[in-house]
Amino acid sequence: MNKVCIFGAGAVGGYMAAHLARAGVDVSVVARGEHLAAIRRDGLRLIGHDGEFTVRVAASDRPADLGPQDLVISTLKAHGLPPAASSMRALLGPDTPVVFAVNGIPWWYLANLRGGAPSASRLDPDGTLARELGLARTLGCVIRSPNEVVAPGVVRNNSRASSFVVGEPGGALSPRLEQVVALMRRGLPGAAATGDIGREIWGKLLLNVPSSLLSSLTHSPSSALFADPATRELYARLAREARAVAARHGVAMAFDLEGQVAATGSNPHPPSMLQDLLAGRPLELDAQLFAVQDLARSAGVDTPMLDVMLALLAHRAHARSPAAHG
Repeated sequence: MNKVCIFGAGAVGGYMAAHLARAGVDVSVVARGEHLAAIRRDGLRLIGHDGEFTVRVAASDRPADLGPQDLVISTLKAHGLPPAASSMRALLGPDTPVVFAVNGIPWWYLANLRGGAPSASRLDPDGTLARELGLARTLGCVIRSPNEVVAPGVVRNNSRASSFVVGEPGGALSPRLEQVVALMRRGLPGAAATGDIGREIWGKLLLNVPSSLLSSLTHSPSSALFADPATRELYARLAREARAVAARHGVAMAFDLEGQVAATGSNPHPPSMLQDLLAGRPLELDAQLFAVQDLARSAGVDTPMLDVMLALLAHRAHARSPAAHG
């Protein structure tokens, strides 16, 4: 296993592709627009705390140009997955696994919940992903790696440490999981296997739910939110609501506000949802926020803070969309 395609090589995908290519992995990327043109012309450039480097990778906006792969890592936002599913099939051999690195509740997660689970239609409309790609190929991945595309073909990493936790939807520590993680670790030492990907998903949601909502509504990074006692308290209340939803669905999580402040309180990196809002891109509302609200309602968990703030953010997102202005 050495041939890897990063499908959606933007911020996080570009970071992964650059490090894997530098480690000698045969990497190709699916990208588009000016970013794709710059990668083809100048290579993919990564800027980090330990310097910067440029790699040359095969790049296209047509997956069929790249051919079957040993591994596909999708870093598309959740709402971008269904439209891309059919074209992604061109990258798949008979046994090619697909690692879905996505924020929020992933499309495959609800299939493993027992009782009280809401419909998957919000995350996989018409069952497109299940039909075109299938659960049998699927591996989940939770990423903690703050990155930005600062210019076409140029990605900047804003952390000294990144992690990529990969797991089987059913929780098995399978041979293919170990093989995939071993390949990723060649260029990404923060890659690790887990037998409980659900816990990792909810652990990230305890960050995403409060930071995405509050940062997007206030245009502030977490460092500014934590510095203000009022928004710091709102952050804690949102995280506690997410924790209550996780607990009702069988995942008991601890929440340590002081630990989060210590880990991220001085980091000025804007959350990805705020980056998308400022750039006029669609927001990951369904996977990061509405899916959590669905799970809360299906389990009878009250989430008053989430309900109010999500309604406000959804209104803001709709009001600035081109469709809202005719």
